[in-house]
Formats: sequence, C-alpha cells, structure tokens
Amino acid sequence: MNHTDLCTGTAITLQQVLDAREQRAAIQNEMLSDLEGDGTALISFTLNIVGPVKVFPYTILAYEAGLAAIRECLMWLEADITGFREVRENTGYEAFFSIKKEPGIAHICKGYLTELEETHPVGRLFDIDVLQSDGIKVSREALGHAGRTCLLCDKPAFLCGRSRTHTAQELVERETVLIRDFFAERFSVHVGLLMQKALFYEVNTTLKPGLVDLVHNGAHTDMDRYTFRDSAYALTSYFIETARRGMEFALDGGSQDELPELFASIRPLGMAAETAMRQATGGVNTHKGMIFSGGILCCALGYDMASRGFLGACRLNGCRKYAAPAEAFQDLETTVKHMLVHLLDDYEMLRTSGPSKDVSHGERLYMRYGITGIRGEAHLGFPTLFHMGFPLFKQVLAHGHSMNEAGCIVLLHYMADTEDSNLITRSGYDTAGKIQAELKRFLECASYEEQLAVIPKLDAYFVRERISPGGSADMLALTYFLYFIGILPCRWD
Repeated sequence: MNHTDLCTGTAITLQQVLDAREQRAAIQNEMLSDLEGDGTALISFTLNIVGPVKVFPYTILAYEAGLAAIRECLMWLEADITGFREVRENTGYEAFFSIKKEPGIAHICKGYLTELEETHPVGRLFDIDVLQSDGIKVSREALGHAGRTCLLCDKPAFLCGRSRTHTAQELVERETVLIRDFFAERFSVHVGLLMQKALFYEVNTTLKPGLVDLVHNGAHTDMDRYTFRDSAYALTSYFIETARRGMEFALDGGSQDELPELFASIRPLGMAAETAMRQATGGVNTHKGMIFSGGILCCALGYDMASRGFLGACRLNGCRKYAAPAEAFQDLETTVKHMLVHLLDDYEMLRTSGPSKDVSHGERLYMRYGITGIRGEAHLGFPTLFHMGFPLFKQVLAHGHSMNEAGCIVLLHYMADTEDSNLITRSGYDTAGKIQAELKRFLECASYEEQLAVIPKLDAYFVRERISPGGSADMLALTYFLYFIGILPCRWD
C-alpha cells in the first residue's frame, strides 16, 4: 500500500463541519447535565486534522492511539469513568468521558492530558479539552503551560493559522509523517520483542533431545541457556530493524515483484547481527539460523502490516488485531516466497562453478546430497511451519496440553519432517535418515502422551552421540513467534 493510499478519505463540506461542532456542543451539554460537584469533569477528545478529509487510515490509527492513552491516564489517576460517548463520522472521530474522583479533578486531569499532548509521539494531533461540571473549559495557560505551537515551526499555532503561513498540503504531509513514523516504530518494536520472546520460549522448552534447555546443555559443551539469553538480547534490535525495513518498503510503494530487493537490503543487517551475536556469546553460534529465518519473517510481517494500511493491525481498547491468523499467515507465506524467489541461485551456481574455499556446511550438504535445508524451506515460504508445525501446535494446545508440552511435541515432528542440516552434520547423512524414518513411523501412530514419554530416551541417545537438531529448534522458535503474533496485541497508547 502506498503512503498516499493511507491519506485517502471522504472530503466534507463547511456545513458538515459546522453541524459537527453543534453536535459536539450538544453532547457535551447533555453529559455535563449529569455531572455534579467539583469532583467531576468531562473530557472531550478529537484530532486536529487539516483539510477537507478528516478521516482516513492514518487518522483512525492516531485516534485509537489517543483513546488508549487517555484511558491509560485515567486508570493511572484512578478516576472513575461514569459515562462514555463516541462519534465516528466523516467529520472526524470524537470521544467523550465523564469522570469522577475528588475535588479539583478537572485541573489535575487537564495537567496530565496536556502532558500527553506534549509528549506522545502523535500527541501534537490530539485535541483534548477538559470541562468542569459548570461547563467552563480548563485552559492550558491556567496551569502554566504555553499555548500550542505550529506543526511546522515554533510560532504559536493560532498565528500561523490566522495568517495562513503554511499550505494545507504542507500541514497534511507533516501530520501523516508523524503518524506513519509512530506506528512503524511501535509495530516494529512489537515484532522484535515477540521474536525475542519466542527465542526465550524455545530455549526454555524442556525436555528437548540433544538441545539446551532448563535441565541440561544437551549435546553442547560450548553453550547453555544463559548463552542463548545473551544472544536473544543482542539480536532484538536486528529483528526490530528488519520489521521496520519491511514496513518502510511497503509504505514507499514497493510491490511484490520488487520484494527480492527488500531481501537484499536486509542481508547486510544479518551479517552485522551475526557479529553482534558472537560478541555477546564469546564467539558461540547460538542463533545463526534464527538470524536468517527470524529476520525474514519479521521483515515479511512488517511488509504485510504496512501493505494492509495498519488497519489489519492490533487492537487494544477498541483497536483491531493483526487480522485473523489464518488469513494473515497465508499472506505472510506468499510474501516470503516473493522475497526469496532467487534464494537458491547460489546453490545452482555451485553446480556449474564448483565450491569456493569458504563453502558453508549447507553448501557442502547441497553439493553432496542435494539437501537445501532451511534455505529450501524458506524459499518455499516455510510450508512446514505454516501447514504442519503451527497448526499442530494449536491442535495440541486445544487438547489441553501446556505450552511446554506442545513445544516438545511439535519439535519431534520438525525433527522427523524437515531437512535439519544440524542433525545431518552432527550424526551423518545415513544416521540422520534412519533417525528421521524411525521417528516418523513412531509419530504416525503415537498419542501425544506417548510422544512426550519417548523424549527422555531420545534425549539420552542424542546426548550420548553428541547429536543436536538445531534446525528443528529454530522452527520451534518460529512457531512460538507465529503464536504470539496471533494472540498478543501491539499497544498503541
């Protein structure tokens, strides 16, 4: 979705503006008539939007953010909301709160809400009036605050408005940039923190055959769960940035056909992230696979989010969620496919030019056995994740199992069904094939309880033979990520 698409709406007439003002005054008078005493007040909230179009995707999001922030402020003040009204018309969205607490609450509330207007990233667009029970509006100046300044300069807003110092188009552009930057930042941070959360959940899932968890270091002697913790913290800013890159690419009009360019732009970020990971872990490779897979998913999710105009986003106190998970993840799979359409080109070049001196483990496996591993999975849009692992995870939860148990069960299925290059490298191609074949036969007929019961025996074998299914562990982390994206809303307040 283009930035311009997010600024499109229905233009209103001057008469509609005047009618809306009369309606606002009528609602205020009606709600004021129910207020009694100095311990009550009325809050009237709308947005300062220039031009004939007052409602479009960006302003709806700003309104929702302001509404959530006001509720948060009132909760912090422990003020009782005794009445609430809302208007959602093309003339602008408006909200009205009747509150009750203690004498002087109108002035106290105005002070906090003025601070909100000054400090919230899009607070400059908020127009929050506080009226006493007698209808007198509490002014900013009465509390020692200066009048509001212009969006484009430091002069008083009323002076610039009266002299028409700036064009309406200049003001609209500034408004939309404020909102765009705020929501891109908030959602990017939300995505990055959920990927961090997914990494924590993966390492803490116990018992995992041959892998680091809460009770042991599995087949590893160079890492423990604290190493994974430090790595997850070090990579969080990378996941945030990849999500932000995806959003910015969509907002700048990047099409699906151009998504390979987006992937190319985040590859240097991945290399820098690996350096940061190794610095945090003392040189240990804890999450190299997640730098690849997690960065791709965060970036693709950012792109999809912005392509939906943010309105498929999360809803808190009335704000929409990221969309139904099935629909959202179907789009996400398609986006990943478009991003990575050329991902296997390097492998194809190996067939003609041969290996270089710096050939990777994955490239060796491809040259010898035709195994594409996680690259092949990603190239196809992570089908095992979207069509096997994640649905199975939700199914196990629906049967009453815990998050930990669901994670352990899904991990077994990833071990049986994916080309786990870590498993193959550590055990050997033939042994890995036998392990997967036997495990797959077992899982086809075993109950969830039986699957959980076999894990200690499988773990003992993996630890003894120094086998670690690290690629499957990465898929489990991605599964947790999808689950969290589907249930945890992004806070806009």
